[in-house]
Amino acid sequence: MFFPRLLFKQVIVGSSLGPTTQQEHKSLPGRRRNKSKLGCRECKAKRVKCDEAYPTCKRCQRHGLVCSSAPRLTQWQVETPWLSLQPKTHVNPRLLQYWLEKVSQASVIDPENNPFSFPILEHIAQSPALLHAIQSVSASHEQYFPAETPILALEERGKAIACLRKEMNQIQRASYTHFLTIMLLALVQIADSDPKDYGKQHLFGARAVINSMLRDTTTSTTNDPVVRLCLGIYLYWDMCSSFLVDTCEPEGLNLFNISVAVHRMGDWHHPMYGTCSRLLLIVANVGRYCRQVYDMPQNRNQAQEAMLEAQLKTWATSPPNPDLGHLYEAFRNHGLVFLYRSRAHAQRRYATDPDVTEAQESLILQTRKWFHNNEPSNYAIDKKLFFTLNSADDLFEVAKGHNLS
Repeated sequence: MFFPRLLFKQVIVGSSLGPTTQQEHKSLPGRRRNKSKLGCRECKAKRVKCDEAYPTCKRCQRHGLVCSSAPRLTQWQVETPWLSLQPKTHVNPRLLQYWLEKVSQASVIDPENNPFSFPILEHIAQSPALLHAIQSVSASHEQYFPAETPILALEERGKAIACLRKEMNQIQRASYTHFLTIMLLALVQIADSDPKDYGKQHLFGARAVINSMLRDTTTSTTNDPVVRLCLGIYLYWDMCSSFLVDTCEPEGLNLFNISVAVHRMGDWHHPMYGTCSRLLLIVANVGRYCRQVYDMPQNRNQAQEAMLEAQLKTWATSPPNPDLGHLYEAFRNHGLVFLYRSRAHAQRRYATDPDVTEAQESLILQTRKWFHNNEPSNYAIDKKLFFTLNSADDLFEVAKGHNLS
């Protein structure tokens, strides 16, 4: 699914804005003025000249407004009718603008294909919960997610939770906005100071939404771009957190329906990570298995281990660019490091296999050496690489010092 850069109507952020200066209303008599073709809607509404600065003109920046300037057209761009939003007092224009320009761009690998930026305005007009969740993330992100969560972020989070409860009770079919809201609430909770808090309740809530989406396993449902978008987000989230979920927790995950949907996705290009949906599911299953081995080394299943290792090594796709190819290899190595670490963990406690896991140390050194010698050109991919190449090894080290159960 491709999300073209769209042109949107003015975002109405509240009651009437303050009066403009007389200078802005003045026009030079007898002098022909060139009409602004790329000026923002705010300046056009006030009939003043816009400096056409993108993404925020100087006048809107000076007045603290959400500047709905027209994105610079590129080849094959689709221009759609403007959307009118009137969330009034719900909107914090600064935080919303920050989300559109900064935060949402870090979530995708191609800014031209970003469903979390301007296309999301259509949904926040109908969902105060999603709006407050976005503003909570922005309030934390602009301060680099400090140890002490900003008060504004906490206030917005509380409003998002309250609105989400109300919306889920009143609206039966709004799974997309519910899922995005839950995902964003988990993000701000993970950034809290408690290192053991990974947003478990939000993860379980997202599972319930995904299970509901995939209850109908017909092709029309699993081929729905919105369902695929949400499923891909969940796959990435599940990959990152599967090792952290206690084995005593109820599974609550319909792996069969998810596997069917992922199989049908094939090489469908997801805005967050590209064409590696099946690889994410494999790595998530590796994380679940490794957590079982960590908690109960005596229950190591060598047949399951061999199957997971084979799935990791035989998975293949055709990445559209070298950076994504490096990212996919990092995901694969992330899973292999997990398997090797769990194998070594079981062998130290129960000497069932005399072989030394040299492949484990070799792979860890290889991936870390690669990371230090290569610099991806894409910032979002760079961040995913850093996390992936370091987390599998580090999670086992963290587990040694904390009672994860």
